[in-house]
Amino acid sequence: MLGLLGALPLGSMSGPSGFGVKNPLDQSGTGGPAVAAGIQEIIRRPEFQGSRWGMRFCSLRSGEDLYAMNTDQLFIAGSSFKIFPAGTAFSTLGDGYRFRTRLHRTGPIVRGVLKGDLVLVAGGDLLLGGRVQRGGRLSLPDPDHTYNAKRLAGDPLGTLRDLARQVRAQGIRRVEGGVLVDASLFRQGLEDVFSDGMKAAVSPMMVNDNVVDVSVRPGARVGTPGLVRLSPDLGYVRITNEVTTIAAGTADARRLTFTGDVTNPDGTHQVRLAGDAVLGGQEQFIAYHVPEPTRFAEIAFTNALQDAGVGVDADRQAATDRDRRAAYAKTRDLLVEHLSPPLSEEVKVMLKVSSNVHTVHFPYLVGAIAGHEARNAKQRGDELQSRLFRQAGLDPNPPGASDVKYTPDFFIGFLRHMARQPYFHAFHRAMPIMGRDGTLAGVQVDSPAAGHVYAKTGTAGTTSPATGKPLLTKALAGYIELPDGSWTAFAAFMEQEAASADLLTVAGQALGEIATVVYNETSPS
Repeated sequence: MLGLLGALPLGSMSGPSGFGVKNPLDQSGTGGPAVAAGIQEIIRRPEFQGSRWGMRFCSLRSGEDLYAMNTDQLFIAGSSFKIFPAGTAFSTLGDGYRFRTRLHRTGPIVRGVLKGDLVLVAGGDLLLGGRVQRGGRLSLPDPDHTYNAKRLAGDPLGTLRDLARQVRAQGIRRVEGGVLVDASLFRQGLEDVFSDGMKAAVSPMMVNDNVVDVSVRPGARVGTPGLVRLSPDLGYVRITNEVTTIAAGTADARRLTFTGDVTNPDGTHQVRLAGDAVLGGQEQFIAYHVPEPTRFAEIAFTNALQDAGVGVDADRQAATDRDRRAAYAKTRDLLVEHLSPPLSEEVKVMLKVSSNVHTVHFPYLVGAIAGHEARNAKQRGDELQSRLFRQAGLDPNPPGASDVKYTPDFFIGFLRHMARQPYFHAFHRAMPIMGRDGTLAGVQVDSPAAGHVYAKTGTAGTTSPATGKPLLTKALAGYIELPDGSWTAFAAFMEQEAASADLLTVAGQALGEIATVVYNETSPS
């Protein structure tokens, strides 16, 4: 698998053995010759020589295809497949579903002292932290900080600080016990999130996307250590700085890498950060994905409480203290509660900025909450997705799905089903909007179709089993709101052998151009 891409699809992949483009004029559909000619002009450009394309544009009003090409062939969907777990969440939980994070106490409050512990009960809210801005607007930068980019603009402990202020407002000035996190909503998992084999812990407790953002600047001169800064810097992870400042133009600069992660007896971590920082160069970023989200949240909330003027006595070996867990099981009084934004907002991190970290959580959340299964939540979530496929008239276990491969026909069947649901408006608005936001913000910005194409992007890099050469795929699937107010569902894929990832940028713009052709030239009756 190629190591040159940031937002790769989840799971293993393998490429098809052949290439070739059929004449699109022979498969045009009711969009007319102008649509077919416009698409043909794009896909036959020299930069796409030897590529394989598949696409289908279907009118939601008439059910007729406006354009179709290789609709039954499998393509690596990349992150465009994320519309499936998103759709499953909408269908099982509802677009207005809100996750509840509750805070309990296990003892009485005597003269401002809590004679017991504070227990933070995880409800599956993936937005605890700084993403939710004033007015409820989400911070959704592209690339997202979970892809080794700049940290979010908001306070990474924002939600926890609000809870801490509410604790103090209840008259509590000191907690005689400690802070516990109840993550029993589902059993924690471990999932692949990137092409380099890195895994992420999947937990019902998520603070700042379960990421410590690490930024690195060059030192004052060549040979000195780089300058490392953490956010949030809580003591959960301590970094041994092995970053070296090098001269500009030095060949083979080392990329930033974490190694030697060691868990301390108190649940904190020690890790080495190696790599190079170019003198006079730009700040670099790398995300440390916390391996134990519950412990991370315990430490984070303890810090928030102390900052709010609430002292915490226990040294916080809480996670292994059976007596204190038993006390929580017997006595729990609700102190405060945090209500998440609606599901229609929660899914935007998965769809608009294509976070793999958020994506791997949704089958667990759906399985645990809608499927009432804590021990095997992911399996139950997958079953509910298969049920949705059946409801859409699709194969519940389509061939190729284990390799993230789907046909344009399968996507269209799913998208048409979703368009008939009462949550369609929220569903399509959660996707990137071409020329406006998310991973489509920079695509066809000045196009007449900008602001009218709602679609999930997909990017994949693997190796062709036939030639052993790099194989790149770009995908786009979603909806187009046409000038006459009608809607078109579409799925489009481009696959080509290429050594440079620059092709993916070109292909992304080309897919946007194709959507624009359909927007400009089609007005279904």
